[in-house]
Amino acid sequence: MNILELDSYNLADAVKFHDRLNHRLWDSSEHLRSDVHAKLMEIAQDFQEFLGVPDLDVKDITVSGSNAAYNYTPTSDIDLHLVIDLPQADSSEVYRELFDAKKFQYNETHNITIGGYDVELYVQNPNQEHHSQGIYSLLRNAWVSVPRRKKADVDDISTRSKYEDLVARIDATIGTGNYERLSELMKKIRAMRQSGLEQQGEFGADNLAFKLLRNNGYIKRLVDARNAARDLELSLAELAQPRQRVQYGFMS
Repeated sequence: MNILELDSYNLADAVKFHDRLNHRLWDSSEHLRSDVHAKLMEIAQDFQEFLGVPDLDVKDITVSGSNAAYNYTPTSDIDLHLVIDLPQADSSEVYRELFDAKKFQYNETHNITIGGYDVELYVQNPNQEHHSQGIYSLLRNAWVSVPRRKKADVDDISTRSKYEDLVARIDATIGTGNYERLSELMKKIRAMRQSGLEQQGEFGADNLAFKLLRNNGYIKRLVDARNAARDLELSLAELAQPRQRVQYGFMS
């Protein structure tokens, strides 16, 4: 790993604590600004239509993540969740993966921002536990989980160690150009983050390391490399053209 890459480690990029919620999104009463609320509802409706499944049982539409708490940063996304009752997803992993694929496709083909912050769409099953400091319901225009003005204890040493290890693994795996290895590493990183959220919470080392990777562009590099490797696998190199016989002079 290039030692210069270690200079990109800055925990303040992933964790900041403020006395108030992001004023670009929230009003003085700590409710969503009316213009932000209306636009997020419009985005959620567009995403629901994009899913292409009629009569979806939408239980709620929520905003969560650091932009629904006091630890937002300039690179924080606005996490917009469609909470949909998906009984098929409880019994079929394939069904769940179809929704995940649609989610990835929507996020990849759209660049939607509010107040300069990227809006990231998710499909969430009500049975799925969601870990976030704050969760706000757009349908009720009220807090589901009220964020706390409490500075969390952050293990800087563990976070840095995980971050540096993953940076090295990402660089090495990208160098192979191997689709299977790239896909497997991406799965491991996402599983690490989910496990970290469940066991350590939002300020655990696993989640913070993931945020630093995302903020510094390593997640995008890994995804781009995986997609490029897959495209190469599915492509067929230009076939050599058979030499044409050349006839010189006039035929009798």
